[in-house]
Amino acid sequence: MQPSPNSSPSHNGPEYRLVFPKVCKTKNVISWLREGKLHFKRYPGAWVTCILIWFVFSLLMSVIPIVGQLAGGLLNYVFIAGLMLGCYESEREKPFTSQYMFAGFKHNLPKLVGLGVVSMLVSGLIMWITLGDTYMAMLSENMEALPADFDVNNLAISVLIATLLLIPLMMALWFAPVLIIRHDLSIFAALRLSFVACFLNTLPFFVYGLILLPMFLFGMFTLGLGFLIVLPVMLVSIYASYVQIFLEPVAAVEQGINEDPDQETNESE
Repeated sequence: MQPSPNSSPSHNGPEYRLVFPKVCKTKNVISWLREGKLHFKRYPGAWVTCILIWFVFSLLMSVIPIVGQLAGGLLNYVFIAGLMLGCYESEREKPFTSQYMFAGFKHNLPKLVGLGVVSMLVSGLIMWITLGDTYMAMLSENMEALPADFDVNNLAISVLIATLLLIPLMMALWFAPVLIIRHDLSIFAALRLSFVACFLNTLPFFVYGLILLPMFLFGMFTLGLGFLIVLPVMLVSIYASYVQIFLEPVAAVEQGINEDPDQETNESE
């Protein structure tokens, strides 16, 4: 079931409503990233604090065997959704603060954790199918458990196949957190709409990825410090693209609903 233009204003705000994903022009990608840059310049301290909190949390979870790694994977989309809500509130002239990092714990937490479950299960299944015992050895960090017939060339091909298979999952997860926290959609509905949106905008997102690549390289070459800027810009650009693709002014929607073709015909006569 596709989202109705008559969605409840309590979920969609007083000015915009959720509609079926629209197709954007490639040039819109620049406006998404520009919005990310401007938002970061308005709230640099809050964004840097959020990214540092996220980094420290991920680091702590990574050193805790199994349980910590699972917790880190399950809560990633909770953090992302909270930051998306912060972008929405700042659009309504409320200050963006680091507290939004934890806003996902107060809104639709089970669904957001469910996104983490879907991500971990599907990605794990894909990696296991393509890499087999090599993947299990990588998870356990036991290189001695690698198969006797381990071949680097075969590994490269397997990783490439896994990456291609993971793209549809990434498409389904891309907008899912903001769709859940802003519109209270079910996990399945959010994943489906996110995938459709990315599919309909394949070219813009391809260009978007090409632009993000050097940004991520910048983050890596600066010993990770660049990510304090790159990640906020990217996260806000996701929200900006969501606004263009999924939202429609209420006045425009109501005008389309209230138009009467027969009345127009009679008036012309």
